Amino acid sequence: MFASNMGCNRMQLHVALYGGARVVSGKSIVELSFAAPAVTLAELLEKLIATYPRVRPYLLDTSGTLQSSIRVLINNERPEPDATLATLLRDEDRVALLVAVAGGAPC
Repeated sequence: MFASNMGCNRMQLHVALYGGARVVSGKSIVELSFAAPAVTLAELLEKLIATYPRVRPYLLDTSGTLQSSIRVLINNERPEPDATLATLLRDEDRVALLVAVAGGAPC
């Protein structure tokens, strides 16, 4: 018999932090577990902020919306259209929360 996550609806997400969020959390990669087969980006951020409260102002504005300077990559790709708080994430997704660099024209 072998160990398996089948049937227990547990998922693992790998979150890469950059900029101020990395500095205040002291982490470049955070592993988060959820008791669900999928979660939204909002749920990921809620758990991340509960674990590292000082990252909140680097990721969310005062109204709870994703900071305009944050770019989200999922599995090393920028989603089209851009990720929102409602974006669905699945088991083993790799999420990068990047700080946009000023300069140049938007693509």
